[in-house]
Order: sequence, then structure tokens, then C-alpha cells
Amino acid sequence: MSESLVIKDFRTLKVWQKANSLEQEIGELVKGFPGYEQYRLTDQLIRASRSIGANIAEGNTQLFIKRELFHANSALGSAGECRNHLLTAYQNDYINREQYDALDKMLIEIIKMLFGYIKGLKSNSDNESDAATNW
Repeated sequence: MSESLVIKDFRTLKVWQKANSLEQEIGELVKGFPGYEQYRLTDQLIRASRSIGANIAEGNTQLFIKRELFHANSALGSAGECRNHLLTAYQNDYINREQYDALDKMLIEIIKMLFGYIKGLKSNSDNESDAATNW
């Protein structure tokens, strides 16, 4: 009896791809922040942007849909945190209006995609069976 094991690849998820692009853009953006913000806003913005994709990846690799939902929800929270930090950067004149608007638009798109992802996971969670009984 041989069963093929399918390993999901989070890199194929469009929402992860968008989150990864955002992370790269944030990494470049913060290079222009003042040095005294290195361990404050810069660090927080980098961590929040990285957390979006990391949570999507961690959840997508989970065995149970409910765990994937948990991590997708965490990614959603990190996206909100990232929006807040970007607003702070704009209000302190570390970024201009165009930079703020472009990145905020990316984050809103990621948030909408996460809502869709979560909705799809929720509909699948009703059909989830205990995977341990299948092994």
C-alpha cells in the first residue's frame, strides 16, 4: 500500500507572493530612516512586514486547517500592524505621500486576499477530518 504525500508549497500562494514583495520593498524603504529609529520604528516595520509572509508560510505547512486559520489570522494582524507603522513613518516625514500611498495600497490588497484565503479555509475546515486517523 503506497500513499503519495503531497507537500504544500506556500510560495505558490499569491497572497504569500504579495507579502514577500511588500517585505522586500519595506526592507529598501527603511534604509532611508534616521539612525535613531533603527531599534524602534525601523525594527518594528521590518518585523511586522516579515511576519505577514512568515505566518502564511507557517500556516500553509500545518497539517490541520484550524492551525492554518490561526496563522492566517496572525498574518492579518501583522498587516494591520504594518499599516500602523507606515502611517507613523509618514507622519514623521520619513516617507513621502507617494511612498505611503503605494505601500498602504499593497497592504490593503494583501488584507483583502487574506480575508479571501481565510474564508476559503473556513469553508474547508467544516470538512476536515482528523488526519491522524488516516495514517
